[in-house]
Amino acid sequence: MSALRREVLSLYKNILRTGKNWEAASGKPQHTESERKYIINEAKELFRKNKNLKNEEEIKSRLMEADSRLQMALHYRIPYPRPVNLPPQALVSPLGKKLKEQSRLRKRSRPVYIKSLDSET
Repeated sequence: MSALRREVLSLYKNILRTGKNWEAASGKPQHTESERKYIINEAKELFRKNKNLKNEEEIKSRLMEADSRLQMALHYRIPYPRPVNLPPQALVSPLGKKLKEQSRLRKRSRPVYIKSLDSET
C-alpha cells in the first residue's frame, strides 16, 4: 500500500472517529446528533467524490484541506466550514486594473479549508 493511500485512509478513519465521538459545544443532544451526522456525511461525500483522483499534488491538496477542516472543527468546536469574510472589492489593485486580476487574486486568497466548496457553488 502506498504511503499516500495510507495517509488518506488514516485521515478518513480519524474524521469518522471524530464524527462518532463528537459533542456539540452547546451540549444539547439534538445539536450533537445533527453535527455528528453532518461530519460523517460530509466526509463520506467528499472522499467518495475525490476517490478517482490520480494526480498526487491534487490528492495532497485535498488531504491538506480535509486535515485543516478537521483541526479547525476540533479547535473551534464547530464542524461546519467557517465562512470566508472577504468583501468582493477587498483586493482592488492600486491602479484599478482589470477585473480578471481581481478575481484571480480573490480565488487565490481563499483559505485551503474551503476549496471543496468552490466546485459546489
